[in-house]
Amino acid sequence: KKLNPDQPYSDPRVHTYVNDGRAFLRTSTDHYDLVIFALPDSLTLLSNTAHIRLESFLFTVQAFESVRDHLTPHGVFVLYNSYRQPWLVTKIGSQLTAAFGSPPIVRLYRASQAAFAAGPLVADSGGKPRAGRVDPLPRSTSPRPTNATDDWPFLYLRIPFISRFYFATLGFLLLLSVAGVWLVSRRTGPVLPSFSPHFFVLGVAFLLLETKSLVSFSLLFGSTWIVNALAFFAILASVLLAIGVTAWLRPRHSWPFYIGLFIALALAYLVPPERLLLDPLALRYALAAVVAFAPVFFANLVFTYSFRDVRAADMAFASNLLGAMVGGILEYLALITGYRFLVLLVGALYLLAYLLARWRFLGDRQLEQAGEQAARQASAEVAV
Repeated sequence: KKLNPDQPYSDPRVHTYVNDGRAFLRTSTDHYDLVIFALPDSLTLLSNTAHIRLESFLFTVQAFESVRDHLTPHGVFVLYNSYRQPWLVTKIGSQLTAAFGSPPIVRLYRASQAAFAAGPLVADSGGKPRAGRVDPLPRSTSPRPTNATDDWPFLYLRIPFISRFYFATLGFLLLLSVAGVWLVSRRTGPVLPSFSPHFFVLGVAFLLLETKSLVSFSLLFGSTWIVNALAFFAILASVLLAIGVTAWLRPRHSWPFYIGLFIALALAYLVPPERLLLDPLALRYALAAVVAFAPVFFANLVFTYSFRDVRAADMAFASNLLGAMVGGILEYLALITGYRFLVLLVGALYLLAYLLARWRFLGDRQLEQAGEQAARQASAEVAV
């Protein structure tokens, strides 16, 4: 602001906002003659548990539609960058066409450096400006790029797929983990009889659930550090609340928690994020926290109920951590299916966890003994 010789920020018509671009569009009611996405390329992941960048939700069809809704009748949307690959230029052009209903004006400076213009003014001109050239989109060889959406926000993936490099790396890590467990078992004795399938599946499901919750929160409020801090605060608060509820109520059965969890998952799957865009901001945050993190709260109730009286706490926790590692691997499914599918997968995993707690294989046989002991203790306390 101070060093710019033209002092543009001193103009009273200029207003400065420090916010995520998508979040700003969601909250703004103004309309603009010109909207520019100028070189938004953070090269930074949203978090270690999600495969999206900070700017990923700026480059989806729904994001371009949001820009369209904020343009005046003669407005223009411009974006430019070095997109590295010709097919990426084609992909962005396809997304602009899908959002605005007409092809954009494209100017290519190199094979992968491009500037786009779309909007009502471009449509009125028939895609032919009065001056300057218009370049065709680069020819895209097979496979045709898939448009990025809010559910599949992977601009830099040509099509839904998982790279062979990922498969090789994940396979190596899994092999290393199995080898480590085998080496430990040679010294301590067989660990398989104490392995808990129930806690293993809980670990898989919870990590997937956490990832989906973080992605949903960033879509609603933007990908800023403050938003990420609020998201993790909501997760930790739900964990603490679940521990307090379990310690206070000392429930005898887990099925009410599972029912609450499945209802919360159904809401997270069925309620679109735009339904939660209410004012004021505090109300929006509260509703989003409930919808996005209610499954996390009930999932923690399920975990604390099972973990409360388990006898082999070390093996239960180890099984849970191993499951979390597998959950981290399964996160890569979102590169193919999108993030909404993860909710269905989480629901199936928690159903499996409930059944495993009832069937009691391997280390889960101790869950029955612990549950009976807890029930007798609760009955004794009531009698006293």
